[in-house]
Amino acid sequence: MTQFNKLFVVYDPTREEQPALQRAAAIARESSASLCVFACIYSDTTKLAEPAVEVARLIKEQHELLAAVAAPFSTEGLEVSVEVEWDKDWYRSVVRASTKMAADLVLKSSFKHSTGKRLLNRTSDWAIMRECLCPVLLVKDRSPREVPRVLAAIDINAKKESYERLNQKVIEVAKQILESHRAEVHVVNAFSDFKGVPDRAKLIRSSGIESERIHIKMGEPEKVIVAQAKAIDASLVVVGNSARSGVSAVLHGNTVEKMLDKLECDVLSLS
Repeated sequence: MTQFNKLFVVYDPTREEQPALQRAAAIARESSASLCVFACIYSDTTKLAEPAVEVARLIKEQHELLAAVAAPFSTEGLEVSVEVEWDKDWYRSVVRASTKMAADLVLKSSFKHSTGKRLLNRTSDWAIMRECLCPVLLVKDRSPREVPRVLAAIDINAKKESYERLNQKVIEVAKQILESHRAEVHVVNAFSDFKGVPDRAKLIRSSGIESERIHIKMGEPEKVIVAQAKAIDASLVVVGNSARSGVSAVLHGNTVEKMLDKLECDVLSLS
């Protein structure tokens, strides 16, 4: 994906494994993209005699850790920088810092949460997807496929201009992957009733993908997409994320949010 020239990686200080960092490095090697490794830390220092001193010490310590992590990538010739911020709401810090550096892609490791936690709490990957101004790649910790399979999820019957634009973005990314010959690309389109069955010929024309790799299924989008991703053993699902806010978003979520823990593969969210 050569259009991603500035990669912003969210480093999780609470975990030893960092699949997003490894994936970002792989992309950077192929595309000569720059790489920013970012961590946000926080702890309650209000009861300390000199809280500012402790904050400075912790930031310095974390910066040194990131510098050590980034050093091997720099040695192999990648352009790598590190950044540390102090903020209790670290997802806000991610959004702010990635916007400041005009990132083309934010990468974050994604680990399984309970459904209740997804719906009732603001999990970091949910919040980052909703608020980042650039695409977000959620990376799962799993072995890469010998022949990667990409599933592009669209709704060709969408009438709103914003949804049509998202469809076009998803199709463009699918085409780029297809033309690179690096993966097997499939398209899935869910529909709710037989009055709105998507036009297969139109999907073929717009995506450039052969008919046998276009999957038109009746059902709720998130269920259809998850089932199809499992059926083809997808390595990556590409989906448009229409950001919403307010009570309805908290109660219902959107298609991407509902799929997060059900998908075992990476998710690229375009907004």
